[in-house]
Amino acid sequence: MEYRHMENERGCYCGLWQTNPATLTEQGVPPGFCGICERCGQPGHTRHFPGPVPVTGSWCDRCYGIVAWQGRALRLAIPAAVLIIAVIYLLLR
Repeated sequence: MEYRHMENERGCYCGLWQTNPATLTEQGVPPGFCGICERCGQPGHTRHFPGPVPVTGSWCDRCYGIVAWQGRALRLAIPAAVLIIAVIYLLLR
């Protein structure tokens, strides 16, 4: 019960500690977390990928923020690159 507020805030699977703690214990996940970070191996949380791809994975809060930032940067970089190419094309025309 002590992790319920974080479950709603993160949208993760920490509620599994109340329903089936053996699953997380068998995977070596410490209490207070519901996964192991895929990037750095630290305890983290299993949740939806912070981008448009329908993927679920485990990330610590630090790596989740990095992955989310990279996704936002990519979403901005693609339209910016298209705009720059269009301007160059129009100038050289």
